[in-house]
Amino acid sequence: MKATFFATLGLLLPLRLFSQLHDNTWVLGYPGFGDIYGHSILTFTEGGLHIDSNSVMNDMEFPGNNSSFSLSDGELFAFTNGLDIRNRTFVQDVENGGDLYEELDPFTGYYLSYHFLVQGSVFLPYPGHNDSLILLYMSNRYLLNSNNFVTDRVSFDVTAALIDMKANNGLGKVIDRKIPIVHDTLVLGKLNAVRHANGRDWWVIVFQRGSKKYYRVLINSEGIHNLGTVEVELQIVSGSGGSIFSPDGEKYAIYNTFDNTSGSWLNIFNFDRCTGLLSNQVQIKGINRAGGVAISPNSRYLYHNRYDTAFQYDLWAADIPASRKVVAVYDGFTDPFPVTFYIMQLAPDGKIYSSATNGARYLHVIHRPDEEGLGCQYQQHGIQLYKYNDFSVPNFPNYRLGPLDGSPCDTLGLDNHPKAWYRYEQDTLEPLAVEFHDLSYSEPATWSWDFGDGSAGSTERHPRHQFPKPDLYQVCLTVSNQYGSDTHCKTLYLGVSAQDNPILQARVRVWPNPFRDRLAVALSANLRSPVFRLYDMMGRLVRQERLSVGVNEIETGELPPGIYFWEVLSSELRVKNGNLSKAVK
Repeated sequence: MKATFFATLGLLLPLRLFSQLHDNTWVLGYPGFGDIYGHSILTFTEGGLHIDSNSVMNDMEFPGNNSSFSLSDGELFAFTNGLDIRNRTFVQDVENGGDLYEELDPFTGYYLSYHFLVQGSVFLPYPGHNDSLILLYMSNRYLLNSNNFVTDRVSFDVTAALIDMKANNGLGKVIDRKIPIVHDTLVLGKLNAVRHANGRDWWVIVFQRGSKKYYRVLINSEGIHNLGTVEVELQIVSGSGGSIFSPDGEKYAIYNTFDNTSGSWLNIFNFDRCTGLLSNQVQIKGINRAGGVAISPNSRYLYHNRYDTAFQYDLWAADIPASRKVVAVYDGFTDPFPVTFYIMQLAPDGKIYSSATNGARYLHVIHRPDEEGLGCQYQQHGIQLYKYNDFSVPNFPNYRLGPLDGSPCDTLGLDNHPKAWYRYEQDTLEPLAVEFHDLSYSEPATWSWDFGDGSAGSTERHPRHQFPKPDLYQVCLTVSNQYGSDTHCKTLYLGVSAQDNPILQARVRVWPNPFRDRLAVALSANLRSPVFRLYDMMGRLVRQERLSVGVNEIETGELPPGIYFWEVLSSELRVKNGNLSKAVK
């Protein structure tokens, strides 16, 4: 075993896993100014999605390669497009983190680690080294034939950068930026990682291009180790696509689409978290279509986007290919280009989000990925963003996966102490009927819900509960396993005056002020029959629009300059109100 690099910072072994909300903040968008340019920031605080815009960053694009990393409490630390590592100020690179690849592709003029390189980078905490972070990133090159026509795109390298997170008052510094890990002709992108069975270290799988061979890379407290190649049974066809480990680390899937002759290939494997070896290969051939893959929180269902069709496979089935179900067919929606299906990522709220194959202001959402078939609720263009998104969603491993208790390599004493976490959704027609969705991790074995209303509670993982009357309720979830228990509580405002509900008020935003030709109204929570109303100085209603979750644009071009009053209502109850001014053009 040869280590590529060894520990250079103080070794500090953790005693247990903490919150590890490293996938909490997502950065999406195009560089530039104007209505279509800019960036949307998605955060998953307390298990719910909050969408915001960023007005200070106008020079960073995410055309496929997109990764970010948040601190354990969910605060954004850094993000990258494979070219630059930007810190949480959004306008500064992490020191020494700019131009990771200075070389340009001679054919396209794009940087080698940047353009259309899906899953070309991933951030990983350096095992055993508090406040140290590793970024793995790949190159991207077009292959040309003798007539200078593009025949394929490949990766040639996996490289690492080592980041001191405490440097520069917490803005970080890259202390080693070009650490060679793998040098070969590799499958394009698809860089992913999974926790070792000891609950601390990382495994990374990288396939050779057009080969049966893959590299096993082990990252532990002593450094990054290239363990060489191992073969699978069937060749992996190269091309664009994506890869994913199941949340429990027991499965690995990789999707490659090549050309109209070779078609596309979805490969599914068992994965051994002790040895880093793949086995029991299942290969499914399809037509040539761009797409991606994701796996449900319970690790049972594999979701596969293929341009205009989305499939679900049951990974627990004896015959995985035969378990395939169609869960969505493209509905023709455009923005202005087709908003078809592309890259997928499981989010901290337990939902799966998908980008489109074109720049679009929308993400698709799988609301209940643990459910079979159409019960997964694949909602097309379900979330509207502030600005257009450039194809991508960030690439994350499961940071909250713990050790494989009882396995031969469970050797560090990092037992799976469960961490309680949940989100909830009110029924749109019955505000006292609430569905709770468990998001707990570190292998809870039992669930105990106290709804705060004197009822018997529930031991279901995802219960639905009918509360007796409008009131404030403190709802607590306690999860337990053989190593301990943890409790998480939230206050629910059910049926009370919407204007007295600070949670709902915080999830409504109206801007800009002053405005000119249009207003934006953002909702980051489901409301019953939400409506926006705009009044002039005389109290006359001049605009009324139905709202949806996400960003809603209200045309105001013909309204005269002056002062206006607005309100957002839910079932005719005011949630939030304010005033705005329209500027003179």
